[in-house]
Amino acid sequence: MENLSESLKQIHELLNKADTIFDENKFRSKDKYDVPEMQVEYYIESAFRHTLVLLDKLNLTRTYDLFMEIFSEAQKKGMRESEMGIDEPYLKWSIIIFDFLKSVGNSYNTNPFSDFVIKDIKTILRATLYSITDKNLFSNPPDCESEVHSRIEAVLKCVFPNLKHKPVISKPIKNFVPDTGLPSVRTLIEYKFVSNIQDVKRISDEVLADTRGYFSREWEKFIYVIYEVKRIKQESEWVLMLKECGVPSNTEILVLQGE
Repeated sequence: MENLSESLKQIHELLNKADTIFDENKFRSKDKYDVPEMQVEYYIESAFRHTLVLLDKLNLTRTYDLFMEIFSEAQKKGMRESEMGIDEPYLKWSIIIFDFLKSVGNSYNTNPFSDFVIKDIKTILRATLYSITDKNLFSNPPDCESEVHSRIEAVLKCVFPNLKHKPVISKPIKNFVPDTGLPSVRTLIEYKFVSNIQDVKRISDEVLADTRGYFSREWEKFIYVIYEVKRIKQESEWVLMLKECGVPSNTEILVLQGE
């Protein structure tokens, strides 16, 4: 099972590379021997072939045959084929391959994507605390939610060049526009600012309302970043609140303490 998880992660990494290059160059003029275009094609085709080998190794005959048909279609139409999303184009085959990877993982009761994606992003978010409160960079710590948002995004852009500011999610149940979107890892981030104990109840209600207010095929993970100007509520209490209220496991919360 550990080998399966590793294989799924490796294929997912190929898709991430293709998505990142595509997002960085989607609006640039291209020519016949365009290097980014060739890189996207290479990574998508490699992901196809690695997935076929994995399906064959797992002896999933019917799934292999179905996936081979999709691969043949991709070879005819082009590995770089894209479709229009809610606001920008995306790689068609990347989405389809990733859906197959998730299905295989679920069939064997393993989901390697959720844990390692969230873990990596949360590690980066925690590390931003030093930068956003550094007196050599800013005269004062953040004093409102928008400042937390802008300072953290400045750091995230160095790691996720395809970051989206205030992305519009497709088919929202209510009017919800998250603060930051990371398309390459299908993750949305929302920032909250806590300055006193009175803010806690209000923000708790906002978080719970938001988690019931959105649904999108383009985004799979949701992270809430609570910035406290001083120690007010432990992160474990926020996590317990989500759990007790039945919030799905694809939503996580972390606390950055300014003081």
